[in-house]
Amino acid sequence: MKTAARDIASLVIGLTGIVLLGIGLNQVLDIGSCASGGSYVIARPCPEGTTALFWLTMAGAIMWILGIVVSRRVFTEPGAGLVLWTAGFAGGGAALLVKVLTQPSMPPDARLGASIVAGVFIPMGLVVGVVGVVQLVRQRGGRGNGSRRTKGGAGTGDRHRRGVPTGAAGDAWTRLKALNDLRSIGALTRGEFDVLKADLAGSGADGPGRRSATDRVALIRQLADRRASGALSTAEFEARKRSVMRGERVDVPEQ
Repeated sequence: MKTAARDIASLVIGLTGIVLLGIGLNQVLDIGSCASGGSYVIARPCPEGTTALFWLTMAGAIMWILGIVVSRRVFTEPGAGLVLWTAGFAGGGAALLVKVLTQPSMPPDARLGASIVAGVFIPMGLVVGVVGVVQLVRQRGGRGNGSRRTKGGAGTGDRHRRGVPTGAAGDAWTRLKALNDLRSIGALTRGEFDVLKADLAGSGADGPGRRSATDRVALIRQLADRRASGALSTAEFEARKRSVMRGERVDVPEQ
């Protein structure tokens, strides 16, 4: 399934699940604790339709989880899965908290349960959401820097204004920054980063070892940009990156 189609399907399934889960939980909280069936005396029987509400809530939760699983990046990278995770936990927790604060008629047991769930859900959603926003900002910043270098790089005056060294030192600084950018967005493992960094530092500015390492960094940067744009899946990116690390010829697909 293509990336766009998977993300759309993920959002449709997941958001539908969140809506159903919200409707079911809202009704269940209004009912509070109850029981039905059996030979014992029941202090508070469940009203008619409670079983249907239970299954509605379960169906919503399953659809929400399924939507996260269907997404291409699950919730480890910015994408549909991360949106669903944040909306389900942070949004659902916030809705429960609002209900607790604005609906004094809620049964005491339901109020306590909703408060506990809200206190757990809101941080779970916000932490993942903030991490996703940071990753997205880094990826966009990395692509912007890469495109500027591809179009000819910054001029000498521009480098001076930003405090960037010029000449051979400037080239080394630029190469190392590109390598650090790849590491920061998760495109390189620690081992791969160390190998490329050692290659860059292992010879002179114009030596063959440094030139080879620079080529590999540039190729991996292009592959990372294609992954971010959806032209490559994570598995395809990893396979081509390994080929680059081995020094093999790799074709970079156009966006």
